[in-house]
Amino acid sequence: MPSKNPTVAINQSPKDPRDRYGFRKQTQYVTLAEYEEWNARYEETLDRRRKKWEVLLRESGLSYGEGGPVRFPPKSNKVKRYIRKGIPPEWRGAAWFWYAGGQKVLSKNAGLYEELVNKGLDSPDSELIERDLHRTFPDNIKFKPDPPPGTKRLSKVQQQQLETPVVQQLRRVLVAFSRYVPKIGYCQSLNFLAGMLLLFMTEEKAFWMLWILTHQHLPGTHEVNLEGSSVDQWVLMMSVRESLPQIWSKIGGELDGSDFDPTSTKLPPITLCTSSWFMSGFIGSLPTESVLRVWDCLFYEGSKTLFRIALAVFKTGEPQIKAVSDPMEIFQVVQTIPRKIIDAGALIEGCYRRRNGFGHISQETIDLRRQDRRDTFAAERAAIAKGGVRASKDDASMRTGLGHVNNGLGAHGGHDIGRRFKKILVKA
Repeated sequence: MPSKNPTVAINQSPKDPRDRYGFRKQTQYVTLAEYEEWNARYEETLDRRRKKWEVLLRESGLSYGEGGPVRFPPKSNKVKRYIRKGIPPEWRGAAWFWYAGGQKVLSKNAGLYEELVNKGLDSPDSELIERDLHRTFPDNIKFKPDPPPGTKRLSKVQQQQLETPVVQQLRRVLVAFSRYVPKIGYCQSLNFLAGMLLLFMTEEKAFWMLWILTHQHLPGTHEVNLEGSSVDQWVLMMSVRESLPQIWSKIGGELDGSDFDPTSTKLPPITLCTSSWFMSGFIGSLPTESVLRVWDCLFYEGSKTLFRIALAVFKTGEPQIKAVSDPMEIFQVVQTIPRKIIDAGALIEGCYRRRNGFGHISQETIDLRRQDRRDTFAAERAAIAKGGVRASKDDASMRTGLGHVNNGLGAHGGHDIGRRFKKILVKA
């Protein structure tokens, strides 16, 4: 059962269609030429940064062997600068685990993961897990190997026969997690979070990092009612409203043109796009290296990183957003913007620049606003318990994808807008 630490290639050949992590370089939004042009510069940056990290470790009295370091320097302003400029790819998993407090959690629960795995692969969520298992990173060769020559489509039996070790690890992690955290069980996007972690660390460490993600950085986000997701989306919308008023004027309204009421428990429709940013840690929204650079900061600085990066994404796409005249087009624009941000360094620099950056948003502010929103939901539940009427259906709509859009439109007779909205989301 115990898995070895995965290896990440230090260098990659320009002729290889896949990156050092096993993902295809070319995507629907980034051409191979664009990738190679960016990567040629980025490889030089990685080489420089690695040498600086080596000096930092020596200055801190830390040594490392061929497997890389397992301990890292204590947190400081200098280390934070190094983190923001990127952790060497081959050291990433160990650094995440160290700075996120993974070792403390693991030591406190020594042997628990193995106990959970030894109970077998049956759980109340096994069917859901199996359904998503082979949909996880289909463009990554470590999850889905290239089919044999002459084979266009593999049957389910053939997929199982070609099942890679990392897919087997992913199954064990997700089943064990669903048992250990029944209030979450299994929720779509957990497969991608766990799958990304497994590219950088053993399955036991990935299991505990998934626990840290879902409990410390994204509290309540993946629970059955998705209240945590609704909470964070409201906090994000308030941040956009304050920091990016011109963008807010484009995305903050309802589909029928009415203004958003920040005191309501109802969320702006644009959160149907942005909720996936947080639930998946930007996987599937940002290009791979950009996701990993965001995670470098997330595991070091905390969940405020997700809000800062989301604002930076909006800022990056400000010209495109401001150019939109049809409110229905905004969904496609917002979905497309992050998928083209291949320059991970520029994204992080834009996020933390002193002028017009978002480094001023503190964890204290995020936590206070989260609590304020939770109090609003608690008050609503109390009102319902006394026989009142629920003010919104945000939680249910996030589960069904387009629920509150249709409900809101129905009240205004806007069924045609609803159909257009669905087409735009599918197209994007």
